[in-house]
Amino acid sequence: MARTNLNERQLDVLRRICHGETPVTSDDSSLAATVYALRNRGLVTTPRADGRWSAAPTEAGLEHLAHTDATPAPRPSASAPSTAPEAAELISRLQQAGGTLRITNPTPGERARWRRALHSARADHLVPDGHHLQHTGRDKGDLVITLRPGPPLRGSTPPPETVPVPANLPAERLHPAAATALIPACPDCQPRARRILHALCHAAEAKNYTVSNPESGTAASLVITTGDSSFPLSFHEGAYEVPDPSGVKYAWQRVTARTTRPSHQLELSLEYTYAHRGRRSHWGDRQRWRLEDKLPALLREIAHRAHTEYERRQAQQRKEEETRQRWLTAMQQARTSLLECHRQQALRTQVQAWQEATAIRAYCEALEDHHATPHVAEATAAWTAWARAYADRIDPVIQNPGLPDPPSDHTRRPAPVPAWLEPVRAQTGMTVPPPELAWHSVASRAAYRFWPWSGGGTDVLSGGRDPPSAAEAARPKRGVV
Repeated sequence: MARTNLNERQLDVLRRICHGETPVTSDDSSLAATVYALRNRGLVTTPRADGRWSAAPTEAGLEHLAHTDATPAPRPSASAPSTAPEAAELISRLQQAGGTLRITNPTPGERARWRRALHSARADHLVPDGHHLQHTGRDKGDLVITLRPGPPLRGSTPPPETVPVPANLPAERLHPAAATALIPACPDCQPRARRILHALCHAAEAKNYTVSNPESGTAASLVITTGDSSFPLSFHEGAYEVPDPSGVKYAWQRVTARTTRPSHQLELSLEYTYAHRGRRSHWGDRQRWRLEDKLPALLREIAHRAHTEYERRQAQQRKEEETRQRWLTAMQQARTSLLECHRQQALRTQVQAWQEATAIRAYCEALEDHHATPHVAEATAAWTAWARAYADRIDPVIQNPGLPDPPSDHTRRPAPVPAWLEPVRAQTGMTVPPPELAWHSVASRAAYRFWPWSGGGTDVLSGGRDPPSAAEAARPKRGVV
């Protein structure tokens, strides 16, 4: 048998076909889809006559309707437990516990039972006058039910923010920034655009923003500044194309030229920046709203961008400070390491000097113990006396050394100007390159070779060769007397 589960609309149409006084025909096109659905289930037929059909019930349709109308409507089960006693018990326990009842980690069945009791207490008006019920832990965690004084809190949305735009405002009462703003719009839209800017200026100043005119040469009409962030605003007017018959000379000519006309639809836009990509930057007249209705959204976007830039600057400052602290830590570690290496080097030098002085004294004693002739002994005594004096001079123990002084900052000292360059300067009158470039002989030659006055990377005076050394400059040349 065909599927006979019908919705309310199908049942109503079936009753009308079976027992209605007015027949259901193809003239009533709004019922055609429902009649076809009943016909597909075998409950009605649609015989045609004179190009139109009329719906007639079948035996299956009459039986289905009789069975459906004879079935009583479902009623609440008498065996369903009543929650009124539990609701009364809940209110009693709350009053005894001082207004707060905590059920620790209840099972899903217990949680559902307590929630039914909460609903029943509210629905049956069991809550004491001047109080209301609140609960937390609807789905997980501890279930906490609270009986609080006062009316229940209503979740109300704040009223929408509006920026009032005056319907008519004399030019002398306009905000100075709005009165002098550059607005690329037709003369008919100029007054409205300036009133919009006037309202926007006052709304921005109410939020402690600064309003000013942009610098000359920019396309912006207004600049709103908050903190260290500035946001240029630009006005635009839409346009549409229409045929331009001004260039047509004959009536049979086809009009191909097009011209643009202002659409009188204004638009305000924020300057697009990569830092705020993906954010809305255009607001204007549409079919469902006007630009005046979108001024609060524009101010909210400015506040969002200002907060974003502030957070970005703070993050950059924190990053720079962290980098600076790491650099200071690294410098302190480097100084400590340098001081440690300096002391170790000084200690090694002192130990080597002490070992050398000890070895010299032992050597002198060995020489004196050696048996030699009187002449040789006299020479040996002079030698050992000098050696012992030298050992005393290099022995750090005698000097009672302490902690060595910390090393001073190492600064390179420039080498003196080579002697071969002085006659060149005297003969040519060229300025000598600064001696800071000459650190040693090799660097000195490279520096003077690539100095700008040398002719693009070569030494003009030496034919592209490296400058001569002092010995080469002093060597006599062939053919020179």
